[in-house]
Amino acid sequence: MEDLAALLGFGEKGWGGQLLAGAVVTIEIAVASYLVGLLLGLLGAWAKLAGPRPLRVLGNAYTTII
Repeated sequence: MEDLAALLGFGEKGWGGQLLAGAVVTIEIAVASYLVGLLLGLLGAWAKLAGPRPLRVLGNAYTTII
């Protein structure tokens, strides 16, 4: 058990720093993905509800297919 704690720690032989850096990158990717999805969803909703006629048709076709 001592070996496992040493491997997961932040010491000389530990992987703690790399694991923490990986967790930060994962959170950054998740937040960026959320924001991109939110933006695309808002643009799609706008196109379907209040956009010009060609965009409304595309929005309706997209939601029907998906």
